[in-house]
Amino acid sequence: MSLHIAAAARALLPVRFGQRPPLYSPRFPFLLLWSHKAASTALAQWFFAQIGSPHLEGGDRDAIQRYAGLGIHAYQFDVHCRGAGYRLRCRYALAGALPVIKFMRDPAARAFSAFLATRRGVVRERPDFWGARVSRQVIGFKGMSEPFGAYSFADFVEWMAATPVLRQNPHVRQQWMPFEAGRRIEYLPIEHLVSVLSGLEHRFGLPAVSARADIFHSGHHRPPPLPVDAETLDSLLHEPVMPGRFDGAPAPVVDSAALRASALGERLRAVLAADYRACPQY
Repeated sequence: MSLHIAAAARALLPVRFGQRPPLYSPRFPFLLLWSHKAASTALAQWFFAQIGSPHLEGGDRDAIQRYAGLGIHAYQFDVHCRGAGYRLRCRYALAGALPVIKFMRDPAARAFSAFLATRRGVVRERPDFWGARVSRQVIGFKGMSEPFGAYSFADFVEWMAATPVLRQNPHVRQQWMPFEAGRRIEYLPIEHLVSVLSGLEHRFGLPAVSARADIFHSGHHRPPPLPVDAETLDSLLHEPVMPGRFDGAPAPVVDSAALRASALGERLRAVLAADYRACPQY
């Protein structure tokens, strides 16, 4: 069987993209894989600016407003990824010679950010918010009777460990997905995103879209995080947190480097082992 036929046959095998189909266009030089809570909004804005989507390039005014900021995901899922045969074309691209690049976020920083999202005050007001749904799951796992009770990041990690990956919300579950096994994928960190995107633009001869600050304004990012000392870090990891505690304040820094010497850090590395294998720099 020729390599071309083998690639075509492999492309027809089932691939569970789930809620995260790749970003693909025949006008773009690589297949872009992404994860929730890993610069997904900025990456979508960058991708669609690169391929010249009309909603960003002087198109219909109502469409431009509708798809601004977080609305880019409505365009991504409801328009771009809904095209006839889109997922099949992604599968062919994934199995073929097209380069495949996936952006990854520091797994510990992403997990702690997800935990904080489940402890926002809005979980009391919006039961449909993904953080509220996860909050209810963690509270159920803990066997707590109070619907908005307090739990710690350590509790959150234990809930992750006890919950099958595909039953976890996409904002929480590991970034690496089973369909990535055995494929040639280049994993890039989202930290210092602008310089990384600029490097890709130079490498593939793409327009310098990364120089446009407007595409990185998603409307849902919080103030820059603040560093913490060892005592404060231990409190952040193990002290139960009520919804709303950190609302309006800069989120503290909890990442892989901060957790490296802790037992909880080792536990999280086991829970998110696939992510750490994909991106050993963390």
